[in-house]
Amino acid sequence: MLNKLLFVFFLIIASLNASWDEYKTHFIAQDGRVIDRINNNITHSEGVGYAMYFAIKNNDMDCFKKIHIWYKHNLTKNKFGLISWKWGEDDNNSWHLLDKNNATDGDLWIAYDNLLAYELTHKKTYKKEAIQLIDKIKHHLILKHHNKTYLLPAKFGFEDNNSFEINLSYYSFFIFDKFLKYDKDDVWKQLKKDGIELLYKARFTPLHLNADWIKVDKKDDKISLSKNHLFGFDAIRIPYNILKSNIKEKKKLLLPYKNYINSMKQAKVIFGISDLKDGRISIYNYSYAHLSIYNMLDNYFYNTKSFTKDIKKLQRNNKDDYYAYSIYLFSIIN
Repeated sequence: MLNKLLFVFFLIIASLNASWDEYKTHFIAQDGRVIDRINNNITHSEGVGYAMYFAIKNNDMDCFKKIHIWYKHNLTKNKFGLISWKWGEDDNNSWHLLDKNNATDGDLWIAYDNLLAYELTHKKTYKKEAIQLIDKIKHHLILKHHNKTYLLPAKFGFEDNNSFEINLSYYSFFIFDKFLKYDKDDVWKQLKKDGIELLYKARFTPLHLNADWIKVDKKDDKISLSKNHLFGFDAIRIPYNILKSNIKEKKKLLLPYKNYINSMKQAKVIFGISDLKDGRISIYNYSYAHLSIYNMLDNYFYNTKSFTKDIKKLQRNNKDDYYAYSIYLFSIIN
């Protein structure tokens, strides 16, 4: 029995290593630049954060260091100390920083990765860099309104006099917990608590799913759909963030997603993007990012992975899909 368990463990590790090697080959250049191949070959802070996390989880510190050096040299911090989010080619075929605004999910992941690197290597430079970035996130991206705390998606572009917009897929509760360990500020505990409450409030249609984007009215705190009205390519990360967390009411929070995959299994079709304005469900608009999260949910609730064959098929046909491959790696890493 022990030999069988060891063999299964070996197969899992071998599969993970093979997936990471393929990811590196396809999306990480020799100089450490992380390339989003179906998005004009740009590099964004989110991609840097994801790739450094995968490198750490695969004990590949050589790759981590390359990515770290590249973003330090190229995704320079803006005047607020946040990480500029977009680097790529302009209309004159020149490659450089394209947008100095930040993307909050990128800042969160990069700070988190640096803390993981510190815990692994004990190099204080990683810890120092993380603490500095955490401080900037706290002061520029956390909005306090009517005794509640909210996480803004970026420094600019998501708040006006009447409302502010929120991307709930940026609420990585496990990252908030890690920040609290080092920063010792209860704001992270409050952000987690208020974020969980927001997940309950921001559910739409009888599906009770969360949307990619929501808007909060400053006057009465009313929550409405914003930017798009979809459970789409952003919101698919929400169940991942819940699954990875230590939230006590995890099963309750995940119930709408459990019902979603149950409906798929009963109907023997795959659901993709759902319109949370009229309740329509697409059976075409999905990638293996969706399927990877569905597999995680299926495994969590039923100890099975019903979507594996479909994932492999889509992987073969969508080699350039950086985002889907990233979500897939999240789904197979403990």
